[in-house]
Amino acid sequence: MVTIKQVAAHAGVSFKTVSRVVNHDPTVKDANREKILRSIKELGYRPNRAASLTRRKKSNIYAIIADELLSVPYTFDIIRGAQEIAWQKNKELLILNVNETQASIDRAIESLLEYRVEGVIYSAMYHRQVIIADELKKIPTILANCFPASNNFPCVVPDEQQAGEDITDALIRKGYRRIAFLNLNENIVAAKGRKQGVINSFKRHGLPLEDLLIESVIISQADGSEISTSRESAARVIDEFKPDAIICGQDPMALEIYFVVHDKGMVVGKDIGIASFDDWGSIPQLLQPNLTTMALPHLAMGRWAMEYLIEQRTDIVHHHLAFKLIARDSF
Repeated sequence: MVTIKQVAAHAGVSFKTVSRVVNHDPTVKDANREKILRSIKELGYRPNRAASLTRRKKSNIYAIIADELLSVPYTFDIIRGAQEIAWQKNKELLILNVNETQASIDRAIESLLEYRVEGVIYSAMYHRQVIIADELKKIPTILANCFPASNNFPCVVPDEQQAGEDITDALIRKGYRRIAFLNLNENIVAAKGRKQGVINSFKRHGLPLEDLLIESVIISQADGSEISTSRESAARVIDEFKPDAIICGQDPMALEIYFVVHDKGMVVGKDIGIASFDDWGSIPQLLQPNLTTMALPHLAMGRWAMEYLIEQRTDIVHHHLAFKLIARDSF
């Protein structure tokens, strides 16, 4: 392997100057920096991170503990957002994908302590309350897409209520007045916040609440699993309530409801408006007409959480980030 002394000899500088360039020291003269970077490229030098870690007081390593984050397409943006900020600040990011078992979480925390990480983002697959292990109190930690059972960790979460208000406002501005909201499981945080947002919008616009129908169509079963009655509920609601628009709890539900609307000989965007939440993968673009939906702020959450850690903030915040309306052609 090429050593730092070989790079120094090739560039005609001291090995200490090479070390300063490798560690992003801004005080190195531009001429020397250019010579060193050229030598690094020509020789194929790679820093020995393990050796560097033993010498430094700070590791410059941060981590994400991802609670099954990789199982849902859009949640990967939390990692991407954190990585963008880490690169900008010349920090390294360690990613550990865990499940909910205590053994998995304990092993992840043990790894973080071994690597002397300077901060941790604990992120969940969906917006919910979590119980954080006491061991993480030894490391600066912020939660993303989840919040602590007790107010002892900072967190950044989606503004579910704002999302419900914004999507309903958009429908009302387009002239829709009789709206059905087919919601997620009423016990989850997202469903509660979005429901309140939809109601708030109706009230603010002075519309009668009898022209708003809200039903939970994702139902919990005794064994803890969930079933969807999206198609059956949508068919009944269209026949009985006769809405001029339907808000769906999430994009996969909207996909099902497109089929229901088609089966009834109706055209989305013409005979009935369809709106949704999440901006889930390729679903909104594949549907015809393309689906208008509220995009979750996962990229922004990852960025915000990483900036919080790098700035070495210690305030216990419960920060909400806004969804973004992605306007397409479904209403």
